[in-house]
Amino acid sequence: MISHVSRRNRKLLKPSRLIFLIVLLVSNTFAWFIYATKIDNEVSVHVRAWNVIFEAGQSHVTDTLNLNVDNVYPGMEDYEYNVNAYNRSEVSASLSYQILRARILDDEYISVEEKDALGLTIDPDDMTSAEIRDMLLNDYPFVISISTSADTIQEEDGTATYTLGVTWPYENNHDALDTQWGIAAHDYKESNPDSPSIALKVKIIITQNAPT
Repeated sequence: MISHVSRRNRKLLKPSRLIFLIVLLVSNTFAWFIYATKIDNEVSVHVRAWNVIFEAGQSHVTDTLNLNVDNVYPGMEDYEYNVNAYNRSEVSASLSYQILRARILDDEYISVEEKDALGLTIDPDDMTSAEIRDMLLNDYPFVISISTSADTIQEEDGTATYTLGVTWPYENNHDALDTQWGIAAHDYKESNPDSPSIALKVKIIITQNAPT
C-alpha cells in the first residue's frame, strides 16, 4: 500500500526544504553571488608612466613607482603594467627593485629598507623587501607580482622591462579565502570610497656593471 502525504503535511515540509536549499546555495555560491552583482566595477590602476633611459656617464639610476589598485574582487580582470628601461651607455647595467611600502586594505607594511633610508626604528617583526614580495605572492587569494624581464640590460641599445601584475581568479580552489577577503575588500571600499584597496611604493634600481 502506497502511503500519501497529506496536503497539510506537504505544506509543513516546504519551509525545511527551503532552508536546506538556502544553506546549500549559500555554502557553494556565496562569494560569487556577492561579487557577480558588482562585476561592472572597473579596476583602475594608477601608475606614473615613464621610460627609464640609462645614459653614458651615469653609474646609478633610481626612481619610485607608485601602484594604486582602486578596487579588487574575485574574478576581476587580470592587470599587467610594463615599464621599459633603455641602456644608452657603453657598458651593461643590472636591474633590481625594492618594495618600500605595501598597503592591503587596512594592513600596512613598511620594509626594512624604507625604514633604514628614513632613519626609522626597525622592529624585529619588520619585513624586508624580499619578504614583502613573497607575502604578496603567497599570502592572499589575489596575487600581486613584480618582476623584471632580465637581471642585466645590455649596453648600447639594450632594453629590459619591469612588470607589475595583479590577478584574482575566481576559480582558484580558495573559496573560503575568496569569501573572506572578498567581503573585506567590499567593506573597505564601502568605508573608504576614495582610497585604493591596494597601494604599493616600489623603488627601481639600475646600476652600471664594471667593464669587462
